[in-house]
Amino acid sequence: MKSRIIILIMGIFGLFWNCKDSKKEDFKVTYPVENLGVIKAKYSDGSLAIGAFNRGYKDYEEKSFYPWSLIINMELNIEKCNPNGLPLDDESELANQLENELVENLSKISPVHNVGHLFNSNHLDIYLYVRDKNKIDKWLKREIEKENLKRSFSYELIKDKNWETIGNFMNDK
Repeated sequence: MKSRIIILIMGIFGLFWNCKDSKKEDFKVTYPVENLGVIKAKYSDGSLAIGAFNRGYKDYEEKSFYPWSLIINMELNIEKCNPNGLPLDDESELANQLENELVENLSKISPVHNVGHLFNSNHLDIYLYVRDKNKIDKWLKREIEKENLKRSFSYELIKDKNWETIGNFMNDK
């Protein structure tokens, strides 16, 4: 009888241990080799766009595990931007810092791939792919409503299992 209780207890602990391991497995993320590509564009109104994208994601084999395209659109301080819509150095540094903080916080909720970003028209667009739409959506809705944000932002979270949203940014041209 005593040995059956011990076996039962060991089995229960084993289940908890396996659940714990599977939780870690959910956050196990592999990344492609970085192949940074710079994007530059000039619009007909004279405004510019400049960004950087990891083109290593072009042939990334695990895209299907991250079927949700998340584009975060951060408003920049217009007074700290050039007339062409690009940020001055201080604003660029702040925007990059805020991007890093957002990605770090999102990564604690669900695996995230930061594919790249684009400065344009007094904004920073951040292109991400995530695994868990509901958790990310819930967290972002709370964040947007917070007072005293350094920079306000909006986002779009759509199903994009083939990563078509970033297709144009993956080309060398």
